[in-house]
Amino acid sequence: MSAPKFPKPSEFAADTRVQLVEETGHYIFTDPSDGGEYEYDEAKGAWFPMWNESLVEQQQSIYGTEQDDDVVEEQESTKRKNKGLARKKENTSVYVSGLPLDTTDEEMVAFFSQCGTIMPDIVT
Repeated sequence: MSAPKFPKPSEFAADTRVQLVEETGHYIFTDPSDGGEYEYDEAKGAWFPMWNESLVEQQQSIYGTEQDDDVVEEQESTKRKNKGLARKKENTSVYVSGLPLDTTDEEMVAFFSQCGTIMPDIVT
């Protein structure tokens, strides 16, 4: 399943998939392919999935029941203690290379903020 192409704020008025909720003042995007709803966060300039009962059930079905998770976590914890291994830190960073030399930071933020939150690398 591919991610929907989200409209830019300048396109909200003309796009029939985007509606303004008067009570909250937020824009809601409805993906016609699966009916998923996304809310636009003006502060972050990005779309985020709206949590509803079906989305929560879908996410929970992927990971199993809470009881199963507790048993698995306890077994993994015991194995780590016995072997003396530490849990590795998961890397969720995305690094981009091969860009034209004249690409500005503003262009990068404008393009990649459609995909999610942009955080600068504090190490470099």
